[in-house]
Amino acid sequence: MFLVILLADKKYYSGNKVCSYGCPWIFSLGNRSIGKTFDWTRKCINRFLKSNGRNKFLLVRRYDEDLKKSVPTFFDAVRFKYPDHSFDVHGNGKSGTRLYIDGEFAGMSMSLKAAKKYKSVPLIDFTTILHDEFLSEDGIYLNDEVGSALGLYMSVARGNGEVIRTDVQYVHLANTVSMNNPYFRELHIREHLIPGKEYTVDPDRAWVVEITNNKEIAQEINNTPFGKMLAKTKYGDYAMKSAFYLDDNTFIQKPSGNSEYLCTMIWKDEKFGVYDYTDEGLLYITTKVDPTCKQIFSLTTADHKPNYMLLYRNKYNPVYEIVRFAYDNALLRFETMECKFMFLDFMEFTV
Repeated sequence: MFLVILLADKKYYSGNKVCSYGCPWIFSLGNRSIGKTFDWTRKCINRFLKSNGRNKFLLVRRYDEDLKKSVPTFFDAVRFKYPDHSFDVHGNGKSGTRLYIDGEFAGMSMSLKAAKKYKSVPLIDFTTILHDEFLSEDGIYLNDEVGSALGLYMSVARGNGEVIRTDVQYVHLANTVSMNNPYFRELHIREHLIPGKEYTVDPDRAWVVEITNNKEIAQEINNTPFGKMLAKTKYGDYAMKSAFYLDDNTFIQKPSGNSEYLCTMIWKDEKFGVYDYTDEGLLYITTKVDPTCKQIFSLTTADHKPNYMLLYRNKYNPVYEIVRFAYDNALLRFETMECKFMFLDFMEFTV
């Protein structure tokens, strides 16, 4: 792994510490305008320059349309830091666009959607994969987004006599949009995150998550007329306090009173219990499951097994009708955020 000492204003973001954990997958999230993209752009450039052209970088976005908007101007914000170097982009930004530093091939763009097309392309000189804005504010991801990212990493990291080159970093940058995203779900990151903790490291040291709340930059924004208006909104918590924009604790509470077990729901290999709390007149989705219950509903074909029922296939199923009625009429509660994430995914899946 590498560390680069940047001669920059210390109030802005630096990825030096997150690099020091030595994890191949890095997730760096934080409030807006703190300099995440600026710092990682410089890291890509500096790593290339210090390696005499061996350490190239791959710029990744979800779709080619995203690349077209970002890649042609990739160098623009940092040019002033390198007065003795030249930077050029050959192409319109879409997958396969090449980036040059001092006339030498230094990097390339690739959409995650098109990554499978590059499986047989040698990428042994690439050591940094930079995926900016990896979290989607509209909640739309590729059908197998994490699988595509894992496959891309394996394609880049193989070679030079190694199955996986340990010097290859996959860097994911984003503002704090939501913990309910495919990366945090499928890599089991969510269950390790602790509110207020800046760094969380995978027990196997495969990934590290950094959540930065830069209060100094936030205060500068807050001191402007626009910032004062922004601070009064939910978006302001996201932009200036690193609050997860799409996550909140609405409808999360602990159940109480008498209850009747309604059914078990299975979502992505996890089981959830649905209870009817008659005293409160509410349905609860919890992590507590009755193992003797025969009413077991799988929510996707991937979870389907013998003796399970596919709930989403039959929207006139009485259990679905009960749960849907409770949801539509604000009579549904969740024991934990995980239960809420599961159910919101389920509702999107059954639309």
